[in-house]
Amino acid sequence: MGEFYSGVPRHKSPTKRLIEQKHAAFRHKEKLSKVMHRTQEYNQTYIVDPKRSFVIEPKGGEINYSLAFKDPLKFYDNVIKQDIVEHKISQKRLGN
Repeated sequence: MGEFYSGVPRHKSPTKRLIEQKHAAFRHKEKLSKVMHRTQEYNQTYIVDPKRSFVIEPKGGEINYSLAFKDPLKFYDNVIKQDIVEHKISQKRLGN
């Protein structure tokens, strides 16, 4: 496993980093629910790190995961080519 991580800086404390990530997810989602204007019924929130989040809203609505089992190539083609609305959120914008 050491070869996989060669050249990548290690975190001072991976456990503390994960705890910070978890707390950030709660803070970001709470603030997002108050300040973000949703354009779609369905969205996914990605907390990249404690300072940045992305909200992705597929314009076609919720992703049809059952298609992934039936026809994986068609599923990936639909997901990759689907139009989205992307909201980039930084810690400055969240007010933390």
